[in-house]
Amino acid sequence: MSRCIKSTICEDRRDSATLPFALKTNIAASIGMLALALLIFPVQARAAGNENETRLRVFVDCHCSDPVGQSFCSDFKGKVRDSVAYRLVDHTDAYGIGVHLWCVDLFAGIPGVDSKLSGTMSAVSVAFTIYSDRLPGEVYEDSSVFRVGKDAADEMSDRILAAVGQLATANKAVFEHIRATPKPAATPTQRVIE
Repeated sequence: MSRCIKSTICEDRRDSATLPFALKTNIAASIGMLALALLIFPVQARAAGNENETRLRVFVDCHCSDPVGQSFCSDFKGKVRDSVAYRLVDHTDAYGIGVHLWCVDLFAGIPGVDSKLSGTMSAVSVAFTIYSDRLPGEVYEDSSVFRVGKDAADEMSDRILAAVGQLATANKAVFEHIRATPKPAATPTQRVIE
């Protein structure tokens, strides 16, 4: 049994002289690291959430059964997904721009046209809308019809993305107003008891 039970520093044990200081330093450093981690990670999570909130939502609705149209639609969705300005969404909730695409093979079913041309070009119709959960439905903005060759899907999807940018700029005040106006609270529905 040690002769210095009540003393924090024992003369026969030299390492015990630094033990309380070392423990306090290690505990303080651990608490400091934990506090720093708790402060940093929520900020990063909020920043990622805010990034998604500042990017304009784009809903892409594709009705393309031909291979060129499907390729075009897939390429366009990829460009929206990879964009720093837009966020690809699956539903028209909140607010944003809707891009509705309809595609048909330009040469399929035409009598006298060589079957080798089938699957090489698509006729695409695009309609642009603005949507908001505060509107009764989507609001028509613009539309266009164009042809897309199987090697031009990338270029045409860039052009459609540029058109989305023009619509976003033209409607910037509308989107800022929607963002700034608080959504009205839902009123409880009264039920008649019989």
